[in-house]
Amino acid sequence: MDFLTSEAFVTIFSVVGSAIGLFLALRADIGKRINRTEERIDRVEDRLGRRIDRVEDRARADHLELVAEIGRLKTSVGAQIAEMNATVGAQIAEMNATVGAQTTELKTAVGVLGAKLDERSAPQRLVVQEPHSDYKAGDEPEDGPDA
Repeated sequence: MDFLTSEAFVTIFSVVGSAIGLFLALRADIGKRINRTEERIDRVEDRLGRRIDRVEDRARADHLELVAEIGRLKTSVGAQIAEMNATVGAQIAEMNATVGAQTTELKTAVGVLGAKLDERSAPQRLVVQEPHSDYKAGDEPEDGPDA
């Protein structure tokens, strides 16, 4: 039992005790660091969560605004289409009336031309006209009234 009282035992015991103490101190320090890191991660996650919530809220508001704008544009485009349809319909009706009148005029002109062609192409009687000097009228001399 000399060993328990010797300096080697005390040295070994001191070294082992110091190592255990150092180990426990490091373990406590690492635990604190882990706790601080976890707290920091929690704070970052909270900030990130709030930031994501703000971005989602802004995106939702922008989306709703865009949906409203699209609704307004649909209404405006619908009104413009209706107006254009009415204008085009009126123009088509006007053009139909003009074309109808022109068609009637053309039919009349064709009828007149057809009548003239029928008149010209119809067989005509042969008429012979002789000069008046060939005919004697009453007691006039043949040479004329002054002869």
